[in-house]
Amino acid sequence: MSNSNETDVFEADLISGLAAFDSKNFSMAYQLLAPLAMQGNAESLWRLGMMQMNGLGMVENQPLGFENFVKAADQGHGFAHHMIAVAYMTGEGVEKDIGKAIEWFEKAAEYGLQGAMYALSMLYEDGKEVEKDLEKTQYWYDLADKAND
Repeated sequence: MSNSNETDVFEADLISGLAAFDSKNFSMAYQLLAPLAMQGNAESLWRLGMMQMNGLGMVENQPLGFENFVKAADQGHGFAHHMIAVAYMTGEGVEKDIGKAIEWFEKAAEYGLQGAMYALSMLYEDGKEVEKDLEKTQYWYDLADKAND
């Protein structure tokens, strides 16, 4: 039988950890969220990844941040998909790979994330990283526009 008190503590730590993160108290956020991330909580994994990726309240560790994004994405965390795409696009924490970036942006777009749709639209419009494709540019731009409504 699972202890409801444990669940309450978990919830309280999560809420406090997210509040600490949002108020940019990153060392407190880390203390509260790291144990929850160890238990596989997707939101905690994603926030931890953000701190590691950007060196917020800790020494930057991009490969570890990337790993935590992947763990969060495995659980269906939309923003984690987006951040994996960004990592592949910029080569932060992982080897740069535009093909994989596009794949992950498309996955993030399935979660209705406008940012991912705009990113795809710009990649295809820009034509620097990937072959220019105005049809795809328009497709993603229209989709992002609809997601805005």
